[in-house]
Amino acid sequence: MLRFRGPRRHGDRAVVLGLLVLLAALCDTAPATAQAVDDTLLNEAARRTGMSREEIQRRIAERGAGEAQTGTQSAEPGRVSLDGIDDSHPAAGDSTRWRDTTEEVILPYQQFLAAEAAIDRIDAAAVPGDSLVIFGADFFSLDASTFTPPSFGPVGSDYMLGVGDQVIVNAWGGVDFKIERVVDRDGAILLPRSGKVACAGRTLEQVQESVRAHLAESHASIRDEGRGTGTTVEVTLGHLRPIKVFVVGAVAHPGAVELNSASRILTALASAGGPLPSGSLRSVRLVRGADVVGEFDLYEYLLGGSRAGDLTLREGDTVFVPDVGRRVRLAGAIRRPAYYEMRAGETLSDLLGFAGGFSADAAADVVHVERIVPFEQRRPGEPDLEVLDVAYDAGRMAPTAGGRVEMRDGDRIEIGRTGSRLLNFVRIEGAVKRPGRYEFRAGMTAGHLVELAGGVWPDALTDRAVIDRTDLEDHLSTVTFTLADELSGAAAPVVLAERDVLHVFSRWDAQERPQVHISGEVYEPHQEDWREGMTLRDLILKAGGLKQSADLVRVEVARLRKDALHSRDLGSRPNQTVDILELQLDEDFLSGPELLTLEAWDRVFIRRLPWWDLQQTVSVRGEVFYPGQFSLERRDEKLSSVIARAGGLKPDAYLVGARVVRAQNGVGNIAIDLAAALADPDGPHDIILQQGDEILIPDRMYTVKVRGEVGFPTSLVFADGKNINWYVDHAGGYLEKADKGKSRVIYPNGMSFPNKRGTKVVAGSTIIVPVKAPPEGAGKLGTLKEISAIFASLATVWLVIDRTN
Repeated sequence: MLRFRGPRRHGDRAVVLGLLVLLAALCDTAPATAQAVDDTLLNEAARRTGMSREEIQRRIAERGAGEAQTGTQSAEPGRVSLDGIDDSHPAAGDSTRWRDTTEEVILPYQQFLAAEAAIDRIDAAAVPGDSLVIFGADFFSLDASTFTPPSFGPVGSDYMLGVGDQVIVNAWGGVDFKIERVVDRDGAILLPRSGKVACAGRTLEQVQESVRAHLAESHASIRDEGRGTGTTVEVTLGHLRPIKVFVVGAVAHPGAVELNSASRILTALASAGGPLPSGSLRSVRLVRGADVVGEFDLYEYLLGGSRAGDLTLREGDTVFVPDVGRRVRLAGAIRRPAYYEMRAGETLSDLLGFAGGFSADAAADVVHVERIVPFEQRRPGEPDLEVLDVAYDAGRMAPTAGGRVEMRDGDRIEIGRTGSRLLNFVRIEGAVKRPGRYEFRAGMTAGHLVELAGGVWPDALTDRAVIDRTDLEDHLSTVTFTLADELSGAAAPVVLAERDVLHVFSRWDAQERPQVHISGEVYEPHQEDWREGMTLRDLILKAGGLKQSADLVRVEVARLRKDALHSRDLGSRPNQTVDILELQLDEDFLSGPELLTLEAWDRVFIRRLPWWDLQQTVSVRGEVFYPGQFSLERRDEKLSSVIARAGGLKPDAYLVGARVVRAQNGVGNIAIDLAAALADPDGPHDIILQQGDEILIPDRMYTVKVRGEVGFPTSLVFADGKNINWYVDHAGGYLEKADKGKSRVIYPNGMSFPNKRGTKVVAGSTIIVPVKAPPEGAGKLGTLKEISAIFASLATVWLVIDRTN
């Protein structure tokens, strides 16, 4: 018996993971022994992890499903060389397919990576085992370009210029000109006849004043600005310089990012994928050199739209995201339940403000707080959790007793909801004009409630009404009375109680309405309520009228014999309970005299003309002179006849590849011998065509495909007279696990032939080389060996953990 010892620390996680991986791997590679191994390993895994067997099995299933989605392909990719081929071991999770050990083709799953990354970001915001997410964590799941400012356009007057910025000087008035310059390595721009102007390290407003002063030395009208003849000078920026900043700390993708010089802290965070769930959203720091020059609280932006702390970045700045500070859980009757990060000194009122306040159904007079006892206050033998009930005034959004309830790390706040039981109401249902719920008033009677509901409908069953009563202790009872006496005052009034439900029935609630049916050659076969005086013509019109295929001389009406059905004679069964009425309609039956008045439960059948049938069509595609659709001249028209009507075959028609695709009854592909059908019309190969058939006649083919367990699946140029083995040899030969005896050739028309001596290969064929059936699973001895090896591995892992600890 294996005995494990040592403290249960982080090593437990490694052992559990290893146990699950070994268990899942064994289930994948040895399906025949999986059940025997499952019981042993599942018991050990459950004992070690504390998880149930069902939970462990679920995780193994999820792992297997994930690998199947990401690692299994429907088609084998091609190769660019034969190096590294090893078909002696099956691919993991696939005992029926053998693959190369060296993959040289990138599988086509990269297109999903970007979408999966965004989904992972949202999933990461969820706290394991909890339905609530971290507030603000999914904000950066948007594309990073959303937060990137344009590299050209207007900037604020406090923008700090640097090397690489494009400066544009516009002048108009006394003189008109435009100058475009890029700040050079010296941090200056050169103006014509005015010399250099220092720009780097100065704001846009300062540069504008300096540029105007330099230009004024060579343009008198600039000096005269404001006297009616002056020149206005404006300095703007074109393309902005790129800068490199560093984003470090608890972010998804830490490192250097290149942005434009108008970027801010939020831009850098988005470029790095945003903070991790373990990162802070409240104290993102901007470090410049050795100094912290700013701190950005993302809550101010998310909750109030303020970007006051979102400072503009400079070359070499570092944006640092520290670990999350105090985090509390807020749930219940609140507008935004989530996990929130709290700063030192922030209170319960601040938290409720972050969450948008109470919802309408909140029981806000008491806020429940579950709190972890601080380290310094914990005592042996005493609980580490405590519960606080804070009396709260929702109107003032402050504790009732005053003071401040400061939030601590790990606090769990729950806002209760108001009671759902409603008492002061009564309800009326059924045959009244305005059914529904009404306010209960002391002394209210059933007649009063009917009056509030607008009275009863004429079809109301006034002989009986029912009250379903539920008292305050939820005891159920029923009160029945005569509604007609209640409404007329002939009896004592029926007094209602709170939560009473009054049912006023219609006569049709207790009686089935008779029906009539019509089917057959009408446009809308249906059934409907029978009405007195309804005629056969009325029913046909309601069914959309007769189709062209309707046989006017064969209309049948099946009518019940009510005298037989109502017979009370139990000694003998009625001989006939249905009468069949056969009618003949005229062409002008809609305007002629009425033939029949319908009775309750009549069934009308409009028969179809015996030989009525619309044209049946087939299509011919490919190498004929007149491809397209053709209507069959008769029900037994054959293949050769339609080919002749299509103008016959073109010279390049490849008869061996001709086939028919039949849609009826899901038949699908039909391999035909077109040459034999045309050589012997009406012979056994000249098949009868059906509605929807497609005749496909391809152009001449020149290649042969080789697929399956060969060294290099490929297409080869057709060589007349060569057999299957010749083509396989030229495709790299049979692999070790190839089943040579079951290799076969499939002709382009769908015919398939096994690999036997004399099997002919034609142009356009596909040669399939399948894999051998996987070996049988190990016996009981093999299973025991596998179990022993697994537990020996686990013992080694635990020994290493024990020595490390």
